[in-house]
Amino acid sequence: MYELFDILGSYLEEFLFPCFIAFLLGSTVLGFFLLTKGGDLLSDYCSIFAEKLGVPPVIIGLTIVSVATSAPELFTSIAAINSSAGGLVLGNITGSNVANIGLILGISLLIKPISTHNAVAPQQLIILAVATFGFSCAIGFNQNSELGMLTGLLLILFIISYLLGLCITSLKKRSQLPASIGDSEKERPSLFIVIIMIFVGGILLWMGSESLVYGSKNLAELANVPSELIGFTLIAIGTSLPELAASISLLKKDETQMLLGNIIGSNIFNIGLVGGVAGILGPIESESPYPWIDHSSMIIFTLILIFWMRGKNLSFKNGLILLVLYFFASLTTWVANS
Repeated sequence: MYELFDILGSYLEEFLFPCFIAFLLGSTVLGFFLLTKGGDLLSDYCSIFAEKLGVPPVIIGLTIVSVATSAPELFTSIAAINSSAGGLVLGNITGSNVANIGLILGISLLIKPISTHNAVAPQQLIILAVATFGFSCAIGFNQNSELGMLTGLLLILFIISYLLGLCITSLKKRSQLPASIGDSEKERPSLFIVIIMIFVGGILLWMGSESLVYGSKNLAELANVPSELIGFTLIAIGTSLPELAASISLLKKDETQMLLGNIIGSNIFNIGLVGGVAGILGPIESESPYPWIDHSSMIIFTLILIFWMRGKNLSFKNGLILLVLYFFASLTTWVANS
């Protein structure tokens, strides 16, 4: 699909340059839309598929749904590597993690206060801290380092160990959890329809990632800015849209603990799964003049989240602080790296 966009774009660039700009903008918007829809389909129907196979709901939530919500970042990263736009990958990982905390949690707190009392197990916060610091130290604060095969394998081993730990812990505690109601009483689609919809979700993710990478990569080249900068801001916001939609939905249901867990889990999967796959397919070197700025932002937002998760009641004021800091972080990286 990228090749098709490239052929059409090359013609427009040569003969109809204004239309070429419009084509790039349209490609980027279309990519965002397809990624959001594909991520929703994959998440919903993978959950139904697992239920039909008899997998406990808690395992579905902690594994399948968590992986599915990171699918937009994963597909975008693969498309970026195949299109020689590796800088988008690093920017997307750090930018998505910053956006999940600063933008998504910030907007959520403007809508409704959230209590962090017993919301997330301390072990999850420790894992998030280790993953964030480890990734940044290996990539962001080492000029001679790159996201390559060895780092990618270590990240994949990390995420596999994390998933196994979640499954073992959840299976031990599943008897203590109340049986889910409501959804189980609804009429479920047939297994054939579920498989078809999972396939459709995957196709939409692939098409969306190709469209988004083509548009954003060429816009970055025309504007003469590093693709990593585009990944930190534009791409990160776009691939985080499923998390925003999920957060608003969870707020309406008063599922604030699940909301916080989804943000933390998504950040862990962005580093472990997306970073791991990208490293194996790489190597990827930073294209930004000052990559430590993006990684510093990710660490700062992670530390703020961990500090606030000590039973604090988060309010409108906390959401406003996060949004101001997110705007400041985005502005800083644009000014310094463009």
